[in-house]
Amino acid sequence: MSQSQLQFDAAIIGGGIIGSSIAWRLAQAGMRAAVIERGDIGREASWAAGGMLAPLAEANKADAFFACAVASRAMYADFARELRKDTGIDIEYRTEGTLYLALTDEDEEELEQRWQWQHAAGLKVKKLKADCALKLEPALNPKLRWALQFPDDHQVNNRQLVAALEVATRKSGVEIFTQTEVKNVVISGNQVTGVATSRGEIKANAVIIAAGSWSGLIAAKIKSHLEPVRGQMIALEMAATKLKHVIYSSRGYLIPRLSGVVIAGATTERVGYDKAVTAGGISSIVENAVEIMPEAKALKIKETWSGLRPGSSDELPILGNDPKITGLVYATGHYRNGILLTPLTAQAISQLVLRGASEFNLQAFSPERFAVNATCA
Repeated sequence: MSQSQLQFDAAIIGGGIIGSSIAWRLAQAGMRAAVIERGDIGREASWAAGGMLAPLAEANKADAFFACAVASRAMYADFARELRKDTGIDIEYRTEGTLYLALTDEDEEELEQRWQWQHAAGLKVKKLKADCALKLEPALNPKLRWALQFPDDHQVNNRQLVAALEVATRKSGVEIFTQTEVKNVVISGNQVTGVATSRGEIKANAVIIAAGSWSGLIAAKIKSHLEPVRGQMIALEMAATKLKHVIYSSRGYLIPRLSGVVIAGATTERVGYDKAVTAGGISSIVENAVEIMPEAKALKIKETWSGLRPGSSDELPILGNDPKITGLVYATGHYRNGILLTPLTAQAISQLVLRGASEFNLQAFSPERFAVNATCA
């Protein structure tokens, strides 16, 4: 490939759903974009995820992160329709909602606190007696005490989302470099000029770091603030009609798929870049799945896997311009919310690149916060 063919308006490091969606939006706006991926498109955290769009089920307070999570969830219906129109791929955006179960004294205390603040804030949450919840989902543990229902917390099939975004980026003209290792970001003075890779230098006026757990190996600024967090998961064979809602407890979750499996997860392990599936991890997931739905004990295990979530030191995403290097942009650290935050991240980061500002307030997620913290330490 000639040097002129390796000149881009923007180079995105990382081909997961965050990097792919940003590239898609930039290409739609007329930019010549490239995605540089160390492996295959979307086969790391994006592939390993559960696909839950559940900001209310997981939120303990109304803060900047919660506001962005809710805003991104609200974008998903249009996002799914646009992808299907553009690619013909259904990402299985499902709107049955989420049930959060109280099975122990500790669960009741946690759910009561969540109910109190969300109900007071006027959010869409319902408190269900056990018999009502069991009418909705008869397969749940009959020892259920009560549950919270989040009608607007939905789900997508993350692997279908990976496939759709890969097709969309290619159709939009994005150049995709797979099996390509990034060695470093090339900087002249305080301006990005490209990316040094195992294929040679790829020149670009802007570089977006969206490499998930590997982002810290590329960007020194966030290296000590970002680590991989392993999550193991399993897929159980189950008739699609047996479970409709995403089911939560404080110890695990079940996600029904239209294909006739239910996804059970997940562990949270800080073990570096080790993606092993372990007996202990799978055992704990199965135990939690059976607690939620006793008949899970008899279901066949169809698949096991693990993925590495990009966890920042404060568990918030890292989004925004580098404060010192022009043209260097961060879109990483999404931890357990990469699928949920994809539409908003794609729009916010593409706006930063295209016009220097985003309609979303990203101050709480700025990479600059780490420099401030380091000074105060």
